Amino acid sequence: MPPELAQHLRARTRAPRIERLPAGGEVLHLPIGSLSFSSGYTDIDERMRFLGDIGIDMQLLSLPGLFGIDSLPAHEAQPLVRLFNEQVAQVCQRFPQRFLGLAALPLADMDAACAELEYCVRRLGLCGTILPVNGFLTLEEAGRLAPVLRIADALKLHIFVHPGRRPDELPPDSDEQAALPFTDNFLPRQALAVQSQVASAMITLLFSNFLADYPNASVHVANLGGTLPMVIERMDHAARLRAPGEPLPSARLRASRVHVDCSSLGPLALELAVAVFGADKIVIGTDCPIFRADWTLEAVGKARISDADRRAILCENAKRLLHPLRAT
Repeated sequence: MPPELAQHLRARTRAPRIERLPAGGEVLHLPIGSLSFSSGYTDIDERMRFLGDIGIDMQLLSLPGLFGIDSLPAHEAQPLVRLFNEQVAQVCQRFPQRFLGLAALPLADMDAACAELEYCVRRLGLCGTILPVNGFLTLEEAGRLAPVLRIADALKLHIFVHPGRRPDELPPDSDEQAALPFTDNFLPRQALAVQSQVASAMITLLFSNFLADYPNASVHVANLGGTLPMVIERMDHAARLRAPGEPLPSARLRASRVHVDCSSLGPLALELAVAVFGADKIVIGTDCPIFRADWTLEAVGKARISDADRRAILCENAKRLLHPLRAT
């Protein structure tokens, strides 16, 4: 988050906003829930030192949809996402060997979103965009994003599908934050709900022909595809019983061009994802600084996978995906 964008959020009276705490420190209030906010978000030199200390050479920068900025009404979102896009482009131009950037879009207005993406790629040199998981929960919802996908296909861009909200999910236009969706055990229930939404997005992307119209766009989904690796065997069993003769759902996973990243998860989940998707479909994800990038590296190191699979996840798959983007 560029410092200038953080200043705008400090001036807001409703989420997304940044609140200074009386005892010190700050909190980033999201449409639902909140995050501790620190210089780890805003200080790019601090980010570079941290990544250098733990051995990460290049990072892809984006504005997560879960912050609720890109899903604001278009007249509110447009100046904020433009500020992010221009500032991140400057970082990428300053450190071209260390960072690539994805555009944030004002998603409440598809015409404005498409114009912003064109501007970000042609004028700023960004290599794609981030879109919300909740925009892919059904084929009908994904279809609303088709104009953005058409541009991504024409310009050979990268699409990052990350937990985030659609504009129609924002709380009412008031100073009040949306009520928490769970009355008890919020953190574990919310973590599970997010992973279920990620898996629903994967079903749209993998089990339909939605991406067939966009063969030149590369796509990766956060969080190892959510709960999908855990339930794919049950899906196969259901298919054998109720749709005999049809291709099994698991057959679609390795055949797809969709990648997943391993952000925020651990070695056990990574082992399962390698078995289900294949190591060639997995890239390292840091989710930094919401989660710690060194935890991700530790998870890849501890996972019971081959050294070749480890190298693919840490380096080779990302290089293969990023090569055409850097050339562009």
